[in-house]
Amino acid sequence: IHSFISSKERRSGRKEKTKTTTESAQRTGTDKKMIGRVMRNVLLIFRLLFKLLTFLRLNWIAKFLRLLLFSALLLPAFIRIGWFYVTDGRIKRGIKYGKNARNFLDVYVPSDEEDEDVEEGGGGETKQKKQLKPVVIFVTGGVWIIGYRVWGALLAKSLLEFGVITICIDYRNFPQGVCGDMVEDVANGIGYAVNAAKSLGGDPRKINLIGQSAGAHLAALSLLKQASLRDDLKETWHAKDIIGFVGISGIYHPESEELIAHFDRQGLHRKIFFSIMEAGFSGRHIEALGRNSPSEMVKLIGVECAHVLPRFLLIHGEKDVSAPTRESRNFAPTLSNAGISVMEKYYKSKGHVEPFILDPILGRSEDVLLEDLLTFIFRREGLSKTFKRQPLMRPRFIVELAKRVVPF
Repeated sequence: IHSFISSKERRSGRKEKTKTTTESAQRTGTDKKMIGRVMRNVLLIFRLLFKLLTFLRLNWIAKFLRLLLFSALLLPAFIRIGWFYVTDGRIKRGIKYGKNARNFLDVYVPSDEEDEDVEEGGGGETKQKKQLKPVVIFVTGGVWIIGYRVWGALLAKSLLEFGVITICIDYRNFPQGVCGDMVEDVANGIGYAVNAAKSLGGDPRKINLIGQSAGAHLAALSLLKQASLRDDLKETWHAKDIIGFVGISGIYHPESEELIAHFDRQGLHRKIFFSIMEAGFSGRHIEALGRNSPSEMVKLIGVECAHVLPRFLLIHGEKDVSAPTRESRNFAPTLSNAGISVMEKYYKSKGHVEPFILDPILGRSEDVLLEDLLTFIFRREGLSKTFKRQPLMRPRFIVELAKRVVPF
């Protein structure tokens, strides 16, 4: 009997060991596939970028070299963010939302414990009823050329801790697509996110749309074009599904000669810019650029559609050399004149990347953008101060050096 029991236990142990080994191998295989998929997308972006470099000026090559140095200085922080993205179980990666190339999105879903922490405000009794979570749909920037949904991982990681579901949308970049293609992709991604919000535990009445840099331009265009369709039953979502829009360092006047000249000086050749904006090379390019201008669209449909559009928050660094601050300063009165609610936030001594990348790397006490976003989403001030301070991802002097070499 003893021999029989012992042999049975050994067989059972071998089965358990085999099962554990199999599960471990499956997890390892899944992680390897995810890492491989991320690397393939990053390589695709750089391959397209190298293709573009053959058409662009020498100073764009200099900018690319500065970008490599910037990335090298912050590499340990980027590795930590990348590891979080690849391994965190709260992330649903690579969800297909449309039929076109690069029509994928990532969903960051906070745990119920994180949601309860926000309800408590850092302490006190928890609510028994499970709360639906606010939702953020994020459209990343990248000069319409190097955008990638993973660029939103740092922001999504911060919002996770406050019980916010974040959905980061990918879209076709130039030269894979032009502005109209990008807006189509972004609109389809927003539609998917709006319709999936409740099934993810999100509150369909608290969906905010956030765009950064070129992503703010595309997100604003998508929202405004959707508003012009009113209550078309064929559409999968409507402008009134969005409770708030936040534009971070956005572009809103592509038809501006001043902006075109600025981009040309910065290395984005005007002919490339015209191609991105579907303006061609004719003498009527300004008229064509207006078709992809959020500012011109507001003038066209704003008064009639103001009642379905959400409140706007425009955020900009006063020392932004990539997207001039006047883009937000001029867009705000255009919105206001159309009867659309708009607020403005300008950060002194901050450029294009400080609010979105460098400040979060320095820890939550430096992250003014996060505080403003949380205030906008929850309509409560000082929420980030109720949580423990996050450690620095890189020493301050390294971040300051990175700030000096950043090309954007």
